[in-house]
Amino acid sequence: MTKFAPRATTARFAAVAGLAGIALAAAVGNLRADEAPLYERIGGYKAVAAAVDHLVDNIYVNKTLNQNPALKAVHDLDERAAFKLILATWVIENTGGPKVYIGRSMDKAHAHLSITNREFDIILHECKHTFFQLGVPEKEIGELMAGLEAQREKVVTAEAPKKPS
Repeated sequence: MTKFAPRATTARFAAVAGLAGIALAAAVGNLRADEAPLYERIGGYKAVAAAVDHLVDNIYVNKTLNQNPALKAVHDLDERAAFKLILATWVIENTGGPKVYIGRSMDKAHAHLSITNREFDIILHECKHTFFQLGVPEKEIGELMAGLEAQREKVVTAEAPKKPS
């Protein structure tokens, strides 16, 4: 069992929460007046919890993502349960649900993780896989994926390593 250090743990989870959960963020400002928030259309907190549970488990074991030393260090802490909690609160808030997220902004949370476009694309793939697995309708998948893409510039902070010539 891991030792719980509230401030340090919260910072680590906030750093990774945005990356994994970004894909679940909606373009909430683009809602029509007669349309329910994405949070409600995807099934509320129970659906968010199921998606976060599936997604985080897949991200933790993704061999390509774990080649990034900063991401691997976070995964090696194996504080998965707390990470799922903070990620779920971020997703709830960013899909039009209650204001419950207390973490940092996406750019601050990811600055030290050296995330590349390739790694971001892998997260995008894992998110889409999660949505398909859970039966999220196509319209909502499109909104969720657009929410992800809109965050790319805040999350990607590194270039892919160059291959030897």
